[in-house]
Amino acid sequence: MKLPNSGNNFRWAFGAATVAVCLIASAGQIAAAPRSSGAIQGGLGPPTRVEIALDANTDSALLAREGKTRDAFGFPVGVSRVGRHVIDGFQATEYDEVTELDAAGNVEALTQFNSKGRLRTAVRLDATAIAAAGPKVTQDGAVRSAQRSAVAAGLGVGAPTATEADQAAGGWTVHWARQQDGVRVRGDETRIHVLPDGRIQSVAIAEHDLAPVPARRIAFATARQVARANLDSWFNGRNSAYSIQKVELEWVGPNGAFDPARIATAEPPYRLAWVTDVKPSGDAAGYVWLMSLFVDAADGSIIGGDFVE
Repeated sequence: MKLPNSGNNFRWAFGAATVAVCLIASAGQIAAAPRSSGAIQGGLGPPTRVEIALDANTDSALLAREGKTRDAFGFPVGVSRVGRHVIDGFQATEYDEVTELDAAGNVEALTQFNSKGRLRTAVRLDATAIAAAGPKVTQDGAVRSAQRSAVAAGLGVGAPTATEADQAAGGWTVHWARQQDGVRVRGDETRIHVLPDGRIQSVAIAEHDLAPVPARRIAFATARQVARANLDSWFNGRNSAYSIQKVELEWVGPNGAFDPARIATAEPPYRLAWVTDVKPSGDAAGYVWLMSLFVDAADGSIIGGDFVE
């Protein structure tokens, strides 16, 4: 069994820009509705996608934020721009989106902000991924370009946690893993793709809501003991064994990996947990290469986990 993890949310954030562009052509067919403040999808009927036009006066702060973000990343300024509030029942989310249009009505750039007004996705669509012949930006140059633009956009990034070459399209992808009070938020990150000529092509941010920090936190040794007790009950008598690889404190998304009753229709806030990575052996190794248990840092309960087949 392999469960989807928060990385899928991040991959969707990149795809959201493409999906939105495809929907622009059919925007006239999308039903209008009063602007929502949290109701994503009713309990009856199939999911829907609703778009409400933004008002230049009422939403002037948002449009100003889009302009600052656009300029920070060096995206083109359109002849006109269109703003809309999107209530996406398919993805159970809502966000504000602004597109920059050229004289022919083609989208040159697209920017999205989440319900809290924080940047979600930004992409320029006027440039091909493969730059013309000429000097190519180095890794250090790509990192400087991404960092400079991110700071100008108010993202407050520090040193990148990873930088990788884009073998398919060229250029570089720079990553910043998210931390809260020095603790990693599992799967959350900021990602910027830099074109071979040094321009910023796209930005995507995965960011989950976090529950309050527990007033009291169970100790590392207690969390390890809880994990062992559960693992012993699962592995004993099944021609399988396990070894604990590491136990680290992280913010994680509760899920139903070990208890289907924990599966929720709406994504709950991430909680602080001791993440215990386990390497199965024996028969179990034929199904699962690595598994993780999320031990709640407040009460020691198992609030989910993850698997790598």
